[in-house]
Amino acid sequence: MLIFISALSLISEAQNKTDFESVNVNYYKYLKKSFLPSVKKQKKEALNPVIFGVIDKEAELVNITKEKSFSISNFDRSNKLMAAILFGTKYFSTYEFVADDYEKYNNSKDIIMKEFLRVKIFIIPDTNSMKKTNQLKINTMETLTQFSHDKLIYLKKPIIISYYSNHEESPEGIQKSSKTIINHGGEILYSSLKDGSKNKLIHDSKMNEFMFFYKSQNKNKLISGGLMNHVLTNILCEIKDDIHLRAVKVSQVLDMHKNNLLDLKRISDRGKLIFKNEFNLKATL
Repeated sequence: MLIFISALSLISEAQNKTDFESVNVNYYKYLKKSFLPSVKKQKKEALNPVIFGVIDKEAELVNITKEKSFSISNFDRSNKLMAAILFGTKYFSTYEFVADDYEKYNNSKDIIMKEFLRVKIFIIPDTNSMKKTNQLKINTMETLTQFSHDKLIYLKKPIIISYYSNHEESPEGIQKSSKTIINHGGEILYSSLKDGSKNKLIHDSKMNEFMFFYKSQNKNKLISGGLMNHVLTNILCEIKDDIHLRAVKVSQVLDMHKNNLLDLKRISDRGKLIFKNEFNLKATL
């Protein structure tokens, strides 16, 4: 009986050794047969072409005054309306703002969950009266243009800029996303999504086919969505950060987040928009 058991043991060991050697000899065949059917092939994400540009002499053009405004156009299309909207934002607009924080926002600590800014513009320059005063070709697709104007229009319905940002916890840390929509009388004039460092234009999907590399005296930057979207997003961020710092209306709210009931502070404010600082494009690159 003992001899029989020993014989079985030897046969088993021999089979295991044979199987192991078979795997070694036919390794790639083994992998293909055993693993590949259960592993989905990942499609390689196509790399977008890069458009190179220089931002070196824009300081005088990136300015909004009582007589002038600016915009950045693409594909050689004049973007007077965006210049008019930026002018109206600075001089003839009101705002509504609300944010949910873990605690009150301050210069040293800002644990923000959600922010929402709505800007209503009531007066803009007449785009028919706007004239080009200066231009700078940034790259093969984008042109920075400064416009002058001599006539204002009172809008029957305001142009509304809505900016929503969300901070969500993930294993990689806090992930930030935002959405910008400009509409007038039910018509969407401008819309974009920002997820981390990626920008996507909804109203102008052609711009999403490229990445943009900007070279300046101080630093270089690679972005998606183009420079007008970058400028607009930074202007809105400056506005909502300033309002968030000054807002005095604070209330306690409960909100569900990650299946937990959180005790948050809701910051809110509304009033006439005061555009304190001139926009500095180089400072944001």
